[in-house]
Amino acid sequence: MHHSKPCPVCGAERDFVFMQRILGRHDVAYFLCPACGLLQTETPHWLAEAYAQAIAHTDTGMLQRNLEHARFLNLLLQLAFDPDGRFVDVAGGYGVLTRLLRDRGFDAYTSDKYCANLFAIGHEPFEGMKAEAVFAFEVLEHVVDPLAFLREEFARYRCGSMVLSSLTFSGSAPAPGWWYYALESGQHVSFYQPRTLQRLASQLECEYTCIHAGLHLFTAQPLAPWLRYALRRRRLRSVLEKWFWSRRKRTSLTWSDHEQAQQRLQDTARAEPRP
Repeated sequence: MHHSKPCPVCGAERDFVFMQRILGRHDVAYFLCPACGLLQTETPHWLAEAYAQAIAHTDTGMLQRNLEHARFLNLLLQLAFDPDGRFVDVAGGYGVLTRLLRDRGFDAYTSDKYCANLFAIGHEPFEGMKAEAVFAFEVLEHVVDPLAFLREEFARYRCGSMVLSSLTFSGSAPAPGWWYYALESGQHVSFYQPRTLQRLASQLECEYTCIHAGLHLFTAQPLAPWLRYALRRRRLRSVLEKWFWSRRKRTSLTWSDHEQAQQRLQDTARAEPRP
């Protein structure tokens, strides 16, 4: 008999659905919440193994996702937020998205406890930072308690808006072997339906918008109806993205970041004792 803790989103009892083998050696139970639709593994005891390699070898779409997200954010941040505010990419991996956004003129920062920041060094969030919005791209599927995680990030950066990506499903659990289970890496432990995200947003007093099955918004204030309509239609969104990119009124931070990096290196060299 397989037993599960109550659902971390709504507290309901969950139903066992099947077993799958993770990392080629762990037989793991999956449970579905009938109330909010959250699908999760049993308590993950294999995460130390799973994160021995921070970025999974099978994640061949990482760079393409970052390029697509940067284009989308270039539009969204100018239409739905204060584009002169600060933005934080939580669990931002190598800092690729943060670098792309800074190149577009947005004051973006990145943090990740599992992965080294390679592309946005010096642009990690500081203590007490207030953000206009936070990003969590391909993050929630890694999280055991999504409600606690979201509350913690909103409190840390004193904001109530998040742009997130996680591939959702509807209805019954996807059949064993679904590629998004990421059985080879063992890093995906939670899987969401739009109604699950709606439930989370309500508990956080946010407005939920599903852009498509893999891209979602939690916003402190409802989006304007015309903007919600435009964001959900790929062709219209693409036209707007290209239009905003062609205008390019925002000053890129690429060169100023280069000068800051030079200054940090000079300061470090001066501080080191001479032989």
